[in-house]
Amino acid sequence: MIAHRIVVFLGFVLSVLATGFGGARADAGGKIETSYEVNVRGITVLDIKYTSETSAAGYRSQASIKTRGVIAIFSDYRMKMAASGALVGGQTSPAQYTSRSEKKDKAKAVEVNWSQGIVSASETVKNPETKAEIDSAVAAGVTDPLTAIFRIGASPAGSPCQAVHRIFDGKEVFELRFSLKGEAVLDDSFRGAYRGKAYECRATYVPVAGRYATKFRKRNEEPPTYTVWLAPIGADVAGESRLIPVRATGRLDGMKFEAYASRVKVDGRPFKTVSASGN
Repeated sequence: MIAHRIVVFLGFVLSVLATGFGGARADAGGKIETSYEVNVRGITVLDIKYTSETSAAGYRSQASIKTRGVIAIFSDYRMKMAASGALVGGQTSPAQYTSRSEKKDKAKAVEVNWSQGIVSASETVKNPETKAEIDSAVAAGVTDPLTAIFRIGASPAGSPCQAVHRIFDGKEVFELRFSLKGEAVLDDSFRGAYRGKAYECRATYVPVAGRYATKFRKRNEEPPTYTVWLAPIGADVAGESRLIPVRATGRLDGMKFEAYASRVKVDGRPFKTVSASGN
């Protein structure tokens, strides 16, 4: 259970944040590769890898998540996600999103497609009330978990983490609501590959429609809130900042977790080189 809850947050929050282009541009181009480690009570329980590429033809991104160490013995979980779409006028336009998860010997696959303003998913919801709720929720400019990464930086210049993103993963609709807590400096007391200036942000996960959202409302739960640190790694050709998450903390199933970027490459260059040079 703890692995699944961590996947929900880090798969659909860290992956959503895994590269914020200040308004994605076809002329910016580039490839970003990131790896994260997730610790619970001092033990590494998850590995997350993310890759994104942009070009004049559009964008593609992939993410993989798997349990690690002792937790894998009790809850072996793997998940892969992929998304693609176009860049139109500097804005993302999703085309397809797929995910495949494996737990023990069971596998589940989901596909979501966008075509002429219509969003369709491969998995059909049986409950008519839940289906109607999802259909209504996806009509409001919903995007997929990975395409949302290109919209994180769409806030006004100098105002990171000031946005709400509605996301559909093929089964659930949820919102990620961000607000800026302030600026911080990550020094040697913090784990991970990054040292230097970062933006400390609050990220709230709000279920909107789907089976989990229905249970969430019946239980009258409070939306879980996490803290995420975003670091500027340079600028694109338009002079706009690129941001990536370098650290995240919070609680899942009552237990504290810490996630941090263990490796980052931008256009093949190590993260430290890019952040230090400002290119």
